[in-house]
Parts: sequence; C-alpha cells; structure tokens
Amino acid sequence: MSRFHFARNRHQYLITRALIRTSLSAYYPVEPAAWQFSKNRYGKPEISHPDASLAIRFNLSHTQGLTVCAITRDYAIGVDVENPQRSTQSGFSHLASYFSAREVEDLCNLPADEQQLRFFDYWTLKESYIKARGEGLAISLSKFSFLFMGNKLTEFRVEPDLQDKADCWQFWRIAMADQYGVDQGGADRYRIALAVKSSAGKFTVTAVRSIPLQSHVPVPLRFL
Repeated sequence: MSRFHFARNRHQYLITRALIRTSLSAYYPVEPAAWQFSKNRYGKPEISHPDASLAIRFNLSHTQGLTVCAITRDYAIGVDVENPQRSTQSGFSHLASYFSAREVEDLCNLPADEQQLRFFDYWTLKESYIKARGEGLAISLSKFSFLFMGNKLTEFRVEPDLQDKADCWQFWRIAMADQYGVDQGGADRYRIALAVKSSAGKFTVTAVRSIPLQSHVPVPLRFL
C-alpha cells in the first residue's frame, strides 16, 4: 500500500483487500486475516491458503468510487466495472486494437449519442471474459466478439485459435446509478459486466453493498 503516492490510491488498495477477505469469510469459516493469495503466471489472484483446492472462485475490479468483488463456487468468474461518463477519445482512435471487426462496424454504425455507452458495454464484457479465463491481455481482444440487437446482447463468438467454446459462457450486464445501488433518475454512473464459464442452468446473481468489517446490505441490481 505504501508504494502508492496518492492517498486515494492507498485507500482504494486497502479497501479492496479488506473487501475480498471479508467477502470470502462470509462463505467459509476462515478469519479474514487468515486468507493468503498467490498469482498465476498472468497475474490473476487465486487462493493459496488455507486450502488452494477450495471450490470458491473470485475476481475483483474497481473504478473511482466503486470496487466490485465477484464470487462463485466451482465456476471460473470475471468482473469489470467502469464509469461510462469518463472520456473515451483515446479508445475510439484505437478501436481496431480492442474490438473485433464486427464490433467496430456495429459501434461506428450507432448514432453518435449511443456510442459512448456501447463502447463501455464492449469493454467491460471483454475484460470480464479475459479475467475469467485468467490470461489477461495474453488473449487478443479482437479474437472474440459480442453481438447486440438494439440494447440486448444476443450472441458471443470466439475464434477457433482461442481453443474455447462460446456456448460454455454466460454474461450479465448491470447498470448502477451510484455506489448504493440506488437509481436516482440520472445517468448511470457505473457499468458492470460479469462472466461465468458454465453451460449449466441459469445462475441467480445477487449483490450486497459492503463496508468491510461493518455492514453487508442487499442492493437491487438493474440488468441490461
């Protein structure tokens, strides 16, 4: 934590670590301070103690004002959160580096006032997928595609050289107006994407607003 120059970054680092420890302890009888973690060769954190073979899986993401911890049992999971109000000018100038040709075409064909949110739809979905696979940017972002019809995600495709099956994945898109999960009638402040590798039945996704060591309060989720 001390490596960060700015206080806000030190605070975020501390809260993120407290969040994952207290959240994991809500599922297993392990004290928050007892968890130990390692990283795979791509940098994805994994549980190493008290038992590396625990079925629980987790993933983390944060943006200014919000940290998200996603947890499941048995299934690979990835999550990404972004603030869609932030500037994307540099991103738009390098679309071909981030998106597949089909995604670039679909994005550019949208009305200008819809492109910003769709950009973050693609970005968070792609991040959630590569994080769930645990290989990060070793996976080319142009090798898989998300297809939309209007505002509805209708299809996921992967190219053969990724050695994956698209129908083994489930995705969720979530909009939040603020960190309390309250819709105040304004523009969404956060876009969240969740990816789970499973061709099994549908999952139930629930959420709590957590202040580590203090409170866990259920919050509503607005799925897109």
